[in-house]
Amino acid sequence: MSVLDPLIGWLLAKNIKRFSLERAVAGTKLPRKPVLRALDLLTREGYLEQIDERWERVDLRVGGKPRRQPRWKVVKSPGERKKTRALKTTKRAKIWKIIRAKRYFTKADLVITSGATEDNVDEYVRLLKNAGYVRKTGKDGRRDVFMLVRDQLEHPPLQREVGHV
Repeated sequence: MSVLDPLIGWLLAKNIKRFSLERAVAGTKLPRKPVLRALDLLTREGYLEQIDERWERVDLRVGGKPRRQPRWKVVKSPGERKKTRALKTTKRAKIWKIIRAKRYFTKADLVITSGATEDNVDEYVRLLKNAGYVRKTGKDGRRDVFMLVRDQLEHPPLQREVGHV
């Protein structure tokens, strides 16, 4: 779960227009640093506007490092923000990343470097070959050598782009 969901939920539930970092941390019951990062992100995206920023010492007796104590006002409802999901790093995503980096590879290279099973590598390379992303270029001893021929995708091709098993 991200910090953004409870933070946006707190802002919407309380119908808050102006608030400080301390109030946001107390209201969400989340650690200070991730809340500050999430609020800075919402500011960059235009949902919040930073009103001011004070610097406070944590403990005057210890002489601690001053901490940011910014205040914000809500400019645009954060409830309108699109939900984003982090991309899952699957074995096939790792395989695709390795293929893009190496350009020439054997299935054994992919098994060793990605940690995927031989069956998974065999099936994925076969799907990529059938879809025209890679092709067999020769042999290295007894192993087939493949080459990446279509590299316009940063993320791994989806199952529907490569074909069904």
